[in-house]
Amino acid sequence: MTVPTTAQRSITPPTKACHNCRRNRLRCDRSVPQCQKCSSKGDQCQGYGRLLRWTNAAAVKGKLAEQVGQRPHAPLMERQTRNNSDHPNLRLQTGENSKSEVRVPVYPVKSALVDPLLNDLSPQHRLYISHFSNVVCQDLVSFDQRDHTNPFRSVITLLGTFDYLREIILATSAVHMVTLRRSRNHPHQRELIDALAAKGRAYRLLRQALDHLDAASRPIVFIAVVFFINFDLIDSGRGSWKTHIEAAGKLIASIQQSVSAPAVASSIPPSVAQLADIVIADCITYHILGSGFAGPEEEEDDDDDDKPTTMSAAFAGIDVPATLQRAAAFSYGCYPPSMLDILSKASRLVSGRDAVEAGDLIDQLRGMDVRAWVYGIEGLSPNDELEFRVSMAGAHRTATCLYIVLAVPDVMDHRPDLVNDNSVESLTQEVLHHLAFVPVDHALAKGLIWPTFMAGAQTEDLASRQWCLGRMQRIWQSTPWICPWGYIESAINMLQRVWETRDRKLKDGNQGGMNWLQELKATADQVLIV
Repeated sequence: MTVPTTAQRSITPPTKACHNCRRNRLRCDRSVPQCQKCSSKGDQCQGYGRLLRWTNAAAVKGKLAEQVGQRPHAPLMERQTRNNSDHPNLRLQTGENSKSEVRVPVYPVKSALVDPLLNDLSPQHRLYISHFSNVVCQDLVSFDQRDHTNPFRSVITLLGTFDYLREIILATSAVHMVTLRRSRNHPHQRELIDALAAKGRAYRLLRQALDHLDAASRPIVFIAVVFFINFDLIDSGRGSWKTHIEAAGKLIASIQQSVSAPAVASSIPPSVAQLADIVIADCITYHILGSGFAGPEEEEDDDDDDKPTTMSAAFAGIDVPATLQRAAAFSYGCYPPSMLDILSKASRLVSGRDAVEAGDLIDQLRGMDVRAWVYGIEGLSPNDELEFRVSMAGAHRTATCLYIVLAVPDVMDHRPDLVNDNSVESLTQEVLHHLAFVPVDHALAKGLIWPTFMAGAQTEDLASRQWCLGRMQRIWQSTPWICPWGYIESAINMLQRVWETRDRKLKDGNQGGMNWLQELKATADQVLIV
């Protein structure tokens, strides 16, 4: 930085070389306003005037390079009282050999401003909120872009008002940091303790809130309950997610009735209403996909076909396709609503009894125009990858067909016309074909864990198995859009157990192998895979 002199402001050529040439001991052409030699080298010419130099600055040459002047830094209070001045002065030399100085007031630098909403939180808790906003919210939607509003970030504005919501958000963010650090083999003990402590506080505060629940706060309570499910998904995919889904389902009907009332609807901010819609869609998706692998205790009673399960009863009366379609632009798994509705029906089918209905569901799936559905989604970002979404919808459709064939194997006996295109082998290859069109390092790929698990569990080809396994591992821990949710790790472990069991039965002479879906539904260890 130079201070213009009278000679420099006139057209009189300078009498000395520029500072760059003098420092490098080069012949300067003394061009005005800057040396042409510096310009030709791509350097910024320092000019011909007097240089302003910081005293006690770091040396750039010699033995003291990268070291600061030897005078020790005085404490802040000492600097403030020096020379009986209100503010300390920073001395600037106005020439290389000049004794003249310019004194510039120096003001103490304070810490960064804190959002008033987070003013009462500790620095560690503010770190968790920042992690939630910058990282966790990316995982909660299909494709997070800065030019496209992420509704989940609006929850931060509610944290100062609803303490139970604040605590479950802190717990969710902390457990996300646990899984992220664990996937990279980093220490995570402190974050784990914080996550469990915040979850415990959230339980206690939520129970208190339920005792004084009004219509306007029901959407907030529901959002908090669904975040308990997200906590379980991020942790391992196990835990009490079934109980939380059932509790959330009981709240949905009352929420929809409350929102339909004009007096209540006017008191709910639009951002909260939109977030509630999206969270309701997530909850329904969790319920349907969880029911797909549900064990005997969640299935319907065979003696009473019309008696719904506990979880199914919680979602009775909800228009599933319409609810899911409203959140299609943000849906984590990019699963077409009509297909989820079919999967919900397929999860209640019984082999040997519902073969006709199973064939009808396959016909409905095959008749869907997934491309038209993708291109008709409202609210997508202009930068969204629609063709990737088409491939994802195709993978979900075929994986759902595979699920129906495995759930009701005798459907092929009643529908011979389905054998060629809907055998388990051809369906598995078709799912793998669709998956290959979505790059594993793309943000949308995290929504393909369920179809990848379906195809990977069914295939007997070792190369295809390793491809599915490697894809899930990369999404979990190594892609740029890493999704370190624990349910992915649990799905990987479950996939390997399925292979071990199938291969062992084949080795023992069971040439028919096994129906892994029936075996999985019979186990007590249930993992929510979304």
